[in-house]
Amino acid sequence: MSESNSIDPQKTALIVIDMQNGFCHLKGGMAQAGFDISASSDIVPRVRRLVRLCRDAGTPVFWSRQEHFPGDETREGRRVATHLAKGKVRVAERGTWDSEILDDLKEDVQPGDYVFTKHRMSCFFDTTMDTKLRMLGVTTLIISGVATNVCVESTIRDAYFRDYDIYVMEDCVGGYFEDLHKATLKNVEVYFGELLTVDSLETRLEKQGVS
Repeated sequence: MSESNSIDPQKTALIVIDMQNGFCHLKGGMAQAGFDISASSDIVPRVRRLVRLCRDAGTPVFWSRQEHFPGDETREGRRVATHLAKGKVRVAERGTWDSEILDDLKEDVQPGDYVFTKHRMSCFFDTTMDTKLRMLGVTTLIISGVATNVCVESTIRDAYFRDYDIYVMEDCVGGYFEDLHKATLKNVEVYFGELLTVDSLETRLEKQGVS
């Protein structure tokens, strides 16, 4: 494998985006609003495997939690309907079970991981994630989570603008609209980075001698 295609686990971070009850659980806010969450829930076993693979390789793991405020005046002041209003969704509200890391993944969050809260789509917007990544010497990001065309793509774009190398795990991202999910993956291929699967990442690390 050429050096340009190698992944240095010590300079890489895994970002797990919004794998929360509200977005991925059958009793969560998105499902209750009538959205098909099958693509988001189906990725859970592969996300778990990805987290363990990266952790075993010595790669830091970052978990984002989207948190909405009931009565958020910044949203209510808009004249054009927000995405939440359009979908008639109440999801991941502050202090609720909906906003917590998905029940099926809670045990995979370890004390050494980085768990942070965000209030908008991108993991970079008004959070300290970028500062922590720079402090750790991270130059490469492995991206997973939900929803592909919204919070995942917003994070991908912001990462690209900040000159990170980006690998998107195509079997570890999911959303509620298949066409938009595929469009994001196409955007990654054409513009922003490289697509990997858990299998291909594991193979690449093994070829590099990373256990």
